[in-house]
Formats: sequence, C-alpha cells, structure tokens
Amino acid sequence: MVMTMFAHKKTVLIIFCLLLALTLGGSREDVRAQAAPSDGKLSIVFTHDLHSYFLPHEVFTGEGQPASRGGYARMARLIEQQRALKGKDMLLVDAGDFSMGTLFHTTFMTEATELRLMGEMGFDVTTFGNHDFDFHNDGLAAMLRIAGSKGGRLPAIVASNIVFSGDAAENALKEAFRQYPVKDYIVLERNGLRIGLFGLMGKDAAHDAPFARPVTFADPVTSARRVVEILKNTEKVDVIVCLSHSGTSAVKKHSEDEILAREVPGIDVIISGHTHTVLPRPIVIGKAIIVSAGRYGEFVGILDLDYTKDKGMSVAAYELKSVTADLPDDPQLAADILKFKRAVDQVYLKTFGFAYDQVVAESDFHLEPLSSIYVHPREAGLGNMITDAYRYAVEKAEGNNYQHIHLVIDPLGLIRDSFRRGRITVADVFQVLSLGLGMDGVAGYPLTAVYITGDEMKDLLEVHTSVATRKTDAHFQLSGIRLTYNPHRLPFDRITEVLVREADSSYRPLDPGRRYRICMNIYTAKMVEFVQRASHGLIRLTPKDRDGRTISDINNARIDADPLQPGIQELKEWVALASYMKSFPDTDGNGVANIPDKYSRTEGRITAAPSWNPLRLIAGGNRITCGVLAAAILILGLLGWLLWKIRRKMSR
Repeated sequence: MVMTMFAHKKTVLIIFCLLLALTLGGSREDVRAQAAPSDGKLSIVFTHDLHSYFLPHEVFTGEGQPASRGGYARMARLIEQQRALKGKDMLLVDAGDFSMGTLFHTTFMTEATELRLMGEMGFDVTTFGNHDFDFHNDGLAAMLRIAGSKGGRLPAIVASNIVFSGDAAENALKEAFRQYPVKDYIVLERNGLRIGLFGLMGKDAAHDAPFARPVTFADPVTSARRVVEILKNTEKVDVIVCLSHSGTSAVKKHSEDEILAREVPGIDVIISGHTHTVLPRPIVIGKAIIVSAGRYGEFVGILDLDYTKDKGMSVAAYELKSVTADLPDDPQLAADILKFKRAVDQVYLKTFGFAYDQVVAESDFHLEPLSSIYVHPREAGLGNMITDAYRYAVEKAEGNNYQHIHLVIDPLGLIRDSFRRGRITVADVFQVLSLGLGMDGVAGYPLTAVYITGDEMKDLLEVHTSVATRKTDAHFQLSGIRLTYNPHRLPFDRITEVLVREADSSYRPLDPGRRYRICMNIYTAKMVEFVQRASHGLIRLTPKDRDGRTISDINNARIDADPLQPGIQELKEWVALASYMKSFPDTDGNGVANIPDKYSRTEGRITAAPSWNPLRLIAGGNRITCGVLAAAILILGLLGWLLWKIRRKMSR
C-alpha cells in the first residue's frame, strides 16, 4: 500500500515536471508573447544636443529679456522629481551631441565627463551625434575607454548605422565600441513593456561629421528598416524608440525624421535631435510620435504614453519642462561639476594664460541672439567682431613678418553662441567659438591663411550667395571686403561687386588675376574641398603660398602663435577672439575693456541688391551665365530655324 501510494506520487511528480519543462522549454518568442501586457503606461523623459552645457547659461526669453536656463545639477533635480512621480514607468534617453560646446568638453578625452555625468543622472540610453566625432576616431575611442575605466554607472550607447570600412585607422574605435560596448540596439523593460531602442545618424548630420572618416554612416532609412524588423520579429518588443540625430525642418523635403516616420512605419517614438528644434507639440505621422526639446538642456522633454495590445502607443501627455533657476541643484552633481571646472582651469586654460571666470571685456548692449541670425541669416555685428579678431590675432602673432590679410571668412554654423550685455568671461568667449580639435590634439580650431586669386575669391564668396540659400550654416561672416550681390541672378554668378580693403585701409575693386591672402579656421579650409564637389566644379579654388605654389596639405597653412618655439603653436580661434576683446579700450575707466559700439550694428559688408533688370542679370557674367546665355541663344536660333522651315514647307 505504501509502495503503491509512493508510485502514484512519483507519477504525479513526473507529470508535473514534464508539464513544467514543456512550459519553460517553449521558444524564447513564445514566452515573450505570453508576457506582453494587455495594456500599460510608459513615460519617456528625454534630452538631446546637450553639448557639454554642464552649468546654467543665459538665454533671451520671448520678451527679449535674459534669463538663466539649463545646468546639469538643476536638470538632475528635475529628473529626480519625474522619477519619483513615474517610478517603474520611466525611461530616460538622449539623442546625441552630448559633447562639444563649452570648456568642459576640453576634458572629453581624459575624463569622459559627459557620459559620466549622464550616468550619474540615471540616463538609460544615448546615441552619437555628429559633434561627438569632432574629437576624431582616436579621441572618441579614448573617451569610451576612460569612461569604462572610471567605474560608476554609464548610459548604454546605441548606434545602428555606423559602418567600419576595415581601415586600420578605425581599429582603436572599433575595439572601444566592443569594450564599452556600443550596440546596434538594446531591449529594456519598463512596467512589463519590452522596449526596443536604436540610434541613427541622419544624412545632414553625417555630412557634418567629416572627422569621422574613414568611418561612414549607412542610409538611415535602410538601417532603421533592418533594425525594426529584428526588434519586431526576433525580439518581439512592444514599443520601438528611435534615438535619431537627424532632426526636423519646416521644409518638409529636408525634414529627415518626418521622412523616417513615413518610410519606416514600425517606429513608435522618434526622439529627434540635431536641428535643436523645440516642438511644443509632438508631430504624429501614422503611428509614429516625433518629439524634440531644443538644445543645451534648456528643456527636458516628458512624453507620457498609454499602451494597448490592439492599438499600440498613444500620447497621454506631453510637456517640455524649462530647466530654470527655481530648481534647486542636486548637491552631488554640483560638486562633481565644480571638480571638473577646476580640471579645465589647470589642464587646459592655464596653457593659454586664461582662467574660466576671468573677465575679458564688457558690453553695454546685447549682441544679436544666434537664434535671430538663423531666422534671418545676414551680416551681424557678432560675426564682424569675430572675423576682425582673426585678422588682429594673425597680425599680433606674425609681428614684423605679417602679410596683410585681405579677407577673413567664418561660416555662421561655426558660431555657437552670442554675448549679452554685461561682463564677458573666458568661458563665454569659448562658448561662442567652441567647436573642433586642432592637429595638435588640443580643443579648439586653429586659424589658417592661404593665398588665392581674385577669380577664386569670387568663386568662394558665391558659396554665400548660392549654397547658403539652401544651408543656413553656410552663410558667411566677413572681414576685409564689401560684397554686393543680386539674388535673382543665376546661382554661382550672383556677385556684382567686391571691394577689397588694402593694407592702407583703402578699398579697391577685386582684381581677378591678383593673389590675395585669406584667413579662416582649419575646418572651413578643409570644407572648401567638399564645396568644390557639391558645386560640381562650378566653384574652383587652389590654396597657394605667397609665391603661388600649391599648398597640398592645409595643415601646413596653420598660423604659428609663437614662431620662436619649435613646431607650430596653433593659434586657436577662440583665443584670437578673447585676445581681441581684451585689447578694446576701457571707455568707462573701470579697468575692463568695452566692446566698441560699431559691433552693435551692421556695417554694410554684405549687401543684397535684388533686380530683375535684364542687363543687371547678365552684366559681367562668368562662365556659368555666359554658358546659359549661349545655350539660350542656340535654342532660340534652332526654334527660329524650325519655324522658318515649317512656314517654307507650308507655303509650297
């Protein structure tokens, strides 16, 4: 009897184990399908384009008044508040360009400050933007290695359309990606929902990442389709979130994330970075929800979603919360930022004889906000001061060997901030010209100077009249010339007059065959090659030395800030501006230089003179206008000949 009962229990136990094994031994996908909730909530808290803005900064409000915005210690407190409210429903993400914008990024390669602070704030996932590649592949690799070696929490990184070519120059970055690791996608769970996240570099952003080469970026739409299929069919996720460094635009054919939403209908949410767009309401295309929160941590975006198995995601609430002075600092984050600030002073600024909070000048007026210049691209007092500063700094550096700079160019896209009324510090100056890395591996673009002919100068200036109409970043700020153009003429032949300032301060008409000396930062100089390709050869330019010999390596054209030292001591563009501002006269006797009033307005350096007068449309035309005119005459001649033949035939 006892044996019979034991046998019965054993049989029951075996059956139970078999059933359990069958249940647990089912496919990975089946378990996920069974685990998917019938409904749920998800709160996505998001940022993008933080650009190393660890400390608060001033912005202009809608009423035109300066106000303090941003700051990681404030932002951390806001995130803590949201986490207390949302708990397990919350996901914290970023859509790239977390670096490159303030003095703090000068420790990017040695301290990995951006990723470490994001980890401290609890960011779950981020992706790369184009400016995160400004440190070149080796610099980005160094940062990833340092981040991993410091300990502490770090955000996951997803990058889904990066392509390694196999070039040995990529090896360090490829290995750093493996070690961190940087992933194609990641799957996280929140409140029972399986969330798939992936990251994209958009087409425009990829064009703006020349220092990523030989790394390239695959087509974002094609890459998104590939990853979405994996997330839906293999990972069986409930929600798909794309961290897209592509952006939106009022011009729909250029609005990459709207195009992405239409072309890849499987995406539920697109966190849209790169264009610094502030979207007060989400853009909804099909089932995709596109959101953006501006730049520099001025806003933190909050997207609350409801999920149902049948209908998917829907917006329950959406808000862009301003990061303002009434938010108390997170004390630990504030202490860490202060520590990094001291490192900036000791490791970077000390080399140039400056300090973070050092006052270099003061202004009795606000210079134009950058946002205003972008809305109506034009000559600006800020741009005039920057380009004048380059000329001043080159003359000081070269001393008795100085050769007159006829033209200085700085594209609008390389100017990152403006100045407000009041005292201006070294940190403020750096934020205006914060981009880039020198060939010396030190933060800050160096200045270069080359010679080009008058014809080539006109071709180069046509970038302002013809390329910049489609790409705002390409608008030029100029020093040394007075330029007049007719926007109704044919592209790349719109300039009608160029007057060049000579060493004696007189202005003379541009001489097509003469060599002129021009100054620009190294990024602009290297982009000239790209512009030549983009214009399909319509713009032709060969950099030369003083004697007319071709300069094959633009690195050899860098200005030497201290010719007495061996090698080239790069003259950084931000140092040029700080030095120029320090040289201004102290007009109120308080011991601080004052920005001259002339920079509160424009000077007529660039003048648009629109006209439909036929003579003004073709007068002095270059090879483009002459070619089009010749083609038009030929076509009209052929039409006339055909009409004559037809009439002659009909008259017989």
